[in-house]
Amino acid sequence: MSLQSPASKRWSIKDSARTYNLDNWGDDLFSINKNGNMCVHPSSNAKQSIDLRVLVDDLIKRKIKPPILLRFMDVLQRRIASIYQVFKHAIAENDYPAKYQTFYPIKVNQQRQVVEAIVRYGKRYNIGLEVGSKPELIAGISFSTGKGLPIICNGYKDSEYIETVLYATKIGYDITLVVEKLFELEKIIELSKKTGIMPKLGIRVKLSSKGTGKWATSGGEDAKFGLRMSEIIAAIRMLEEQGMVECVKLMHSHIGSQITKIDKIKTALIEAARVYTEMRKLGVGIEFLDIGGGLGVDYDGSKSSYFSSVNYTIAEYANDVIYQIKSICDEAGVQCPNIISESGRATVAHYSVMVTNVLNTDTLSLMPDFEEMLNQSEKVAPTVKKLLDIYKSIDRYSLREDYHDTMQLISEAVSLFNLGYLTLKDRAIAEWLYAKIIVKINGLLEKFKPIPEEMQNFKLHLRQTYFANFSLFQSIPDSWAIDQLFPIMPIQRLDQKPDVMASIADITCDSDGEITSFVGTNGRTKYLPLHKISKDDDYYIGFFLIGAYQEILGDLHNLFGDTNAVHITFDNKTGYMIDTVINGDATQDTLKYVQYKGSEILKHVRDNLEKNIVSKKITIEESSHFVELLDRMLMGYTYLVE
Repeated sequence: MSLQSPASKRWSIKDSARTYNLDNWGDDLFSINKNGNMCVHPSSNAKQSIDLRVLVDDLIKRKIKPPILLRFMDVLQRRIASIYQVFKHAIAENDYPAKYQTFYPIKVNQQRQVVEAIVRYGKRYNIGLEVGSKPELIAGISFSTGKGLPIICNGYKDSEYIETVLYATKIGYDITLVVEKLFELEKIIELSKKTGIMPKLGIRVKLSSKGTGKWATSGGEDAKFGLRMSEIIAAIRMLEEQGMVECVKLMHSHIGSQITKIDKIKTALIEAARVYTEMRKLGVGIEFLDIGGGLGVDYDGSKSSYFSSVNYTIAEYANDVIYQIKSICDEAGVQCPNIISESGRATVAHYSVMVTNVLNTDTLSLMPDFEEMLNQSEKVAPTVKKLLDIYKSIDRYSLREDYHDTMQLISEAVSLFNLGYLTLKDRAIAEWLYAKIIVKINGLLEKFKPIPEEMQNFKLHLRQTYFANFSLFQSIPDSWAIDQLFPIMPIQRLDQKPDVMASIADITCDSDGEITSFVGTNGRTKYLPLHKISKDDDYYIGFFLIGAYQEILGDLHNLFGDTNAVHITFDNKTGYMIDTVINGDATQDTLKYVQYKGSEILKHVRDNLEKNIVSKKITIEESSHFVELLDRMLMGYTYLVE
């Protein structure tokens, strides 16, 4: 439903930035240009930008169809550099006597091209990799080969895993095995004695401190990983008995991902630093204190402790880390450790944007002329007549009463129809009048300041469903699974006032495949302001800050596979350069995941077609065309390519 009349006040790009809260979540990486298009800024130079709408149009000309995952590699480089720089500044400001190092947890996004880029960009900052499984260990060793890249191994480990690390250590790989449980330490000691190879060890501490939000259970006494204080003492004794206590070089703790409150981080830092100083006093020569992940991303731009936001900056985080650890170590008279953080989400969230087309939702031209039907009707049902009277007479003075009467009458129309007292035509006219009244009420409400309390959620009545060419479960599964909020907005026409309040539905056959929570002016809102579209208008929306976890967590609901992905870098002459194009999954690819073979499917169909040709149900030409269609679908993109 339309939100405004054509004669609305002039709209500016500043209004759009405010509507979508862009300036708060964009972090100087995104803006709107004078043409009303979304831009990406690859560097701190505001004059350098990539126009998203122009880029998407160019990619479509290259036969790269939406949905398209755009990976801006310069943004990735900026994020790596910025995290390093704030820690470097905090170290200098606090006169911290040791070093800082970032480790990228590849579980956040294991795509080879992404990890390769992080390794390449992070080389100057001595970046390392954190792995948590056998496949990730193999990937880490691959990336480290010839580069001397340090690796930290978290998570549970079996004998095969441990033995692989031991032999890798023997030939020069810098790999730290973090002990998660005492039984794991027993295996490590046993295999170390068997192979004659001394490992480089870390000990994960189970802090009593907890994080906040969706991942608060990663910390605290009931956390899945880590050693309790009594188990730490037992571990030290076990290592001392075997003459291996000198192998312990790292202490690790982690209280959860996306920690929203800085005070929770401070509390955990103090506790971790106390454990570190006590372990040093016990003779454990720890050189590195790994504070884990948790550095959050302000997805909604509210700068709050809401789970899709954070109430601190990266600089504040870094300063607190350095200050708290130094204060505790100085107080205890213990040498300050080198500090490691595993800030994966904050590293990769911003660099990835998915753009897709909104499918045509304009059905108004197909609707019958209900007004003419009303005029021609000899007898109008009483319920319909009451709705018509409200539509004609409603004004700001009767607003509340007419609103409540309208809601009661549309409910009454449904009941009467179900009882057989209202015709289909009458119910259709009632629905049409209801929609017209709601639009009229909205126009009147815009003049109210403040809006009456009982009308606060009124705009939900105006919400239309816009269908977009993507799978929620494949591209942003956290939105469905844990109600994670991601910035979503059109990438064009941002110099025009949006005239539709929308929800975004995907193309899966699942009622859960719809987004109804969005980033708005004051944080979270239940609708997304969009523009009317027509059959001839290409209209694109962007999903922002989706670089962390989403590409890996995506599933194959309805067998929609990976989207097309393009790696983009800025170029001073041409505006941008396409570094890499990764084709999205073809239908035959996703079918293979669930044990179907395209060749076998075609054979079965051909055999059946031959029988139908013999029985003259289909011609040879029609049979050939059908096979061509199936073959084209098997080879083609799983998404819509109109």
